[in-house]
Amino acid sequence: MLSVLVGVAFAGEWQASGSDQVKVSHRQQGDQHCLDYDFNGVSGYAVLRRAWPQDWPANFALHTRLSGHGAGNELQLKLVDASGDNVWWVTRPGFVPAALPEPTVFKQRQVQFAWGPVADRTLRRTQALEWVVVATAGGARQGSLCVDALQLQPGMPVADRLAAPRLSPQAGLLDLDLHALSELAGLRMEWPQAPGRYTIEASADGNRWQSLRTVQRPLAGPDLQFLGELEARWLRLRFDARIPTPTVQLRSLQDWPSRDAMLAELARLLPEGDLPRAYRGQQNYWTLVGVDGGATASGLLSEDGALELRPGGPSLEPALRLQDGRLVTWAQVERSHSLRGGHLPLPQVHWRHPEVQLDIEAGADREGAAPGRMSLLASYRVRNLSPQRQRLSLLLTLRPWQVNPPQQFLNLRGGLSPLPTLHWDGLTLRYPAATTPPATAEVFALPLPSSVHALPLDAGSSLRALLAAPAWQPGPREQQDLRSLLEGRSPKPTPAQTLTDPVGLASAVMRFDLDLPPGGEERIGIQTRPGIRLPERRLELAAEQWRRQLGKLDLNLPPATGPLADRMRAALAQILISRDGPWLRPGTRSYARSWIRDGAMMVAALLRMGEVTAAREFVDAYQGILFDSGKVPCCHDARGADPVVENDSHGQYLYAVAEVWRHTQDADFLARHWPAVQRTVAYIDHLRQSERTATNQTPERARFFGLMPPSISHEGYSDKPAYAYWDNFWTLRGLKDAVQMARAQQSPLATSYATQLAEFEHDLSASIRATAQHYGQAVIAGAADRGDYDPTSTTVLLNPAQGEALVAPALLAGTFERYLREARERAAGTRPYKDYTPYELRNVSALVRLGQADAAHELLAFFYKDARPQGWHQWAEVVLPDAREPRFLGDMPHAWISADFLRAALDLFAYERGADLVLGAGLTAAWRASGPVRIAGLSTAFGRLDYRLQPTPSGWQLHIDHRPERLPGQLRLAWPGTNPLPRATADGQPLPWDGRELPLPATHATIDLVTP
Repeated sequence: MLSVLVGVAFAGEWQASGSDQVKVSHRQQGDQHCLDYDFNGVSGYAVLRRAWPQDWPANFALHTRLSGHGAGNELQLKLVDASGDNVWWVTRPGFVPAALPEPTVFKQRQVQFAWGPVADRTLRRTQALEWVVVATAGGARQGSLCVDALQLQPGMPVADRLAAPRLSPQAGLLDLDLHALSELAGLRMEWPQAPGRYTIEASADGNRWQSLRTVQRPLAGPDLQFLGELEARWLRLRFDARIPTPTVQLRSLQDWPSRDAMLAELARLLPEGDLPRAYRGQQNYWTLVGVDGGATASGLLSEDGALELRPGGPSLEPALRLQDGRLVTWAQVERSHSLRGGHLPLPQVHWRHPEVQLDIEAGADREGAAPGRMSLLASYRVRNLSPQRQRLSLLLTLRPWQVNPPQQFLNLRGGLSPLPTLHWDGLTLRYPAATTPPATAEVFALPLPSSVHALPLDAGSSLRALLAAPAWQPGPREQQDLRSLLEGRSPKPTPAQTLTDPVGLASAVMRFDLDLPPGGEERIGIQTRPGIRLPERRLELAAEQWRRQLGKLDLNLPPATGPLADRMRAALAQILISRDGPWLRPGTRSYARSWIRDGAMMVAALLRMGEVTAAREFVDAYQGILFDSGKVPCCHDARGADPVVENDSHGQYLYAVAEVWRHTQDADFLARHWPAVQRTVAYIDHLRQSERTATNQTPERARFFGLMPPSISHEGYSDKPAYAYWDNFWTLRGLKDAVQMARAQQSPLATSYATQLAEFEHDLSASIRATAQHYGQAVIAGAADRGDYDPTSTTVLLNPAQGEALVAPALLAGTFERYLREARERAAGTRPYKDYTPYELRNVSALVRLGQADAAHELLAFFYKDARPQGWHQWAEVVLPDAREPRFLGDMPHAWISADFLRAALDLFAYERGADLVLGAGLTAAWRASGPVRIAGLSTAFGRLDYRLQPTPSGWQLHIDHRPERLPGQLRLAWPGTNPLPRATADGQPLPWDGRELPLPATHATIDLVTP
């Protein structure tokens, strides 16, 4: 069949393709072309593509008909230019195809630039069309998508601001003429008198009217109604004829692109503090609350004390009502933040007001929870700071929005979290959890609240409106049931009081009335799953468990190090809470999936901190998702293994396997992974050989010879795959590890692997040299085909690749000298910046390894300043110079950054260099003078290391309390700085320095270091 679209023949061949191991086929069904797919147990995508040259008008609507079967996956329409590099798309998450062809429209404003290197991202001309079905968690594993020919029609103009409508008021009726068929998002009305019940209707022709919604509004004043993407020429309000006509303003799709934007306008109309600061245009910060391996049920605690009850879930917001009726919210207090014990993942928020203090602590445990589930816990301590007795109330309000703010757009969008119904049974406040399968969530307070008040959004969203709502009060029956529950007996069911919100944004406040003498205090506890212990006791038990788990590495550091030990233990906890069972993840919201890239570096950090179980579980799990070809997936989530080409993955898997084996010496573990290791090395060799061609021996392309093929593993190259040295440094590390593992297995492949390694080292070294010459650079480039500068990625050359010998010393030094210079300018405020990522912590490790400990500490001091809030010892993925600028921040804490920090911090005390182990390279003169350093239980690739460096009247004394038992080379003490080296002796015999490093004899455990 031949269809014509805007004069362009829509005929020719369709091509079906799929990612790794996805089965696809193309068939024709009547007028439709169909894509049949089977995801075959992996994640991935299926594509139906055809050539389709098209010039695009400035405004259009693309019409077609879609059908098929297989619900819940993401549908993508992609428009690709002639280069193939630049892509525009429309995405429809959770797409449910109709059984019969159904009209579908894609509007010009819905088509977004997806990726590509083009500077002008305006859609002007494309060459090809792709329909893509992308596997999603919960989506169908098999299905089909059938498409009709496309028809291009003029689009409806979308104005930034809508013209004021022509009004036709009557008693109880107000018609609004929008002048033309228009798209709009909603209305803002001002009611002189509470309207009670009213209806909003819409019409395209002024004759046939559609009822949009009926509103119950018991309040006068501003009334904001979000209508979504509405197309209408006329609007009509029907209300009680006795009510004066309201004033009405239109809100365009630019004004309110989402309901969150409507709430932002509402927040500006309410007293500051009634809604979160995120809705008032201020960036908010938060931290993670959970248990080891419990990422999918984790909570968030905001800097202002709001507790998000699950990923994507609603929040519990605190406030206080004083005796005279004044309300105290986050906006009226001074706030500070801490962790219990300085490092345990029980975050605390402290409010201080002249008359009252509120201390909030959150945590989690698995008591009373089903396997794989957990309970959030929170404690609220209210203290009377006034000299008079106070009768006041703690208010805990369940709100239909997340702590994760609206600007968080990736994966799990922040902002609203629907609360369509609320139930109060006298013991628990229940609400529907948006989970699969659907479930009911609950909030349980001890003691029971004095009363509970609930309202739908239309009836009011301020705290005062909620408190004025009819109260749900517990009675004697509920107190009896509470005793039953605490005694481990199931209480008798009681009828629930229920509230339903037609727009799904209900709120409920639990009010706890307190009578406190001067200096008196009282605690309220919250649990999301009742247990047999009180919340306070459960928090204490959780703290005890974390204290044991985080204390495997014993760090006793001098005062000059500040809270470094606390920061390190907190970072370890952040990694553990962010993981989903065995799957290490960088985050729980924006980055709720597992990357082998992040995971391999987390594995290294975990092992050095003594956390073997989490490291081993992750590597074992990842082995199970490798593709049959030996390709290592970049990442994994509930959909399965992701096939996107990222050529760092293969070396990272080899490194992770080798690290677990090196630290544990678990021969069975290595044997289990050995077949997968062999497939991965073969796949690496296949990729390398694809670039060892005659084409890449020409002068223009010689710098690509023997490298890994281009990929987008480096985030900076998402516009177009690049010959990233990041990929190649990881390949170098992986091939080194393959040789070592083959020898441990006594495999004849060890010789072949060593040959491959030598060949790759030669090609990589030649490429780095040729790239520097090609671009006239005095630094190591980020990618061979871009000549860009990326020192944070280049750090992988030093750690873990240990490949600095492949690079000219001047290039290596120039790379990090430039970074240090620019970092100092940024810290001094002379180098403006829009943002940065704390992945830069890797440069701390690089500088330590390059003998620049003082510079490394300069960097740490700068990064510490941007840990937000300070007391929580964490970083988001993105750091902004203006802490209140609302922008996407990624997850917070970001567990990959936590691992980068740990790896850098541990290098201060000891790091591996070939067959040697170097101690103290980050112990500056200021640290050495501040007091003793004692490290016990530090795991290395060569075994356990314990040592002490203690000041003495004449200098220092070094004690090696446990020397790594498998150390093949030397144990060496570095002495950073420029001060004269101390005289070193062992049992009175002098020991020679090698530069600023002292080789330590295996025959002596105590070394005296005398100041000259």
